[in-house]
Amino acid sequence: MVSIEGAVRALPARPRLRGYVAGEIARYLGAVSILLVGAVHAQQYYDAYFSIVPTIGTLFLLSFIGAGVVGVVLFAPVRRLGRGVGDLILALAALGAIGIALGTFVSLLVSEYTPLFGFMESGYRLAVVLTLVFDGLTTVFLGCFLLVVGPHVFHAIKSQSGGEGYASGRGVSLVAAVHGRTVVETARRGTRK
Repeated sequence: MVSIEGAVRALPARPRLRGYVAGEIARYLGAVSILLVGAVHAQQYYDAYFSIVPTIGTLFLLSFIGAGVVGVVLFAPVRRLGRGVGDLILALAALGAIGIALGTFVSLLVSEYTPLFGFMESGYRLAVVLTLVFDGLTTVFLGCFLLVVGPHVFHAIKSQSGGEGYASGRGVSLVAAVHGRTVVETARRGTRK
């Protein structure tokens, strides 16, 4: 028999579950959006011959590569490394994707009215419209994802540092991915051991 007390205690979990599900949906939709931004830049680089435009061509290629990297990370099951580390990696990837999206969005708008690195866009071609739409979607979806996962990341960092940061002298465990390996470094009172 289920007691009323047990049922009442279980109620608060549902809003958290809904928030988690909404965050995951936003994460995956944001990942698809940033991958589409990268796909448009790749198409423009290779098929529309932006590869021959001096600085802009390089930026298109870097946007394609960066969008691919953060898109794949957003799809990857990084939470298997641990919830705190996984959320941190996902938050950094989401911030990177938002940076790419906002950078291309602003660059496109600027290049419509004034030359940008010697290049000026003329009119809203389909590729420009698609990029603007996917940049906006990436920013909105991953912004929502960060609103859900951000407090968890902040709490994990705060609990790792004892709530006082490096100056507390309690030791902080930092986890960083370096060349595919996980490196754990402990800092005590500003010195490394």
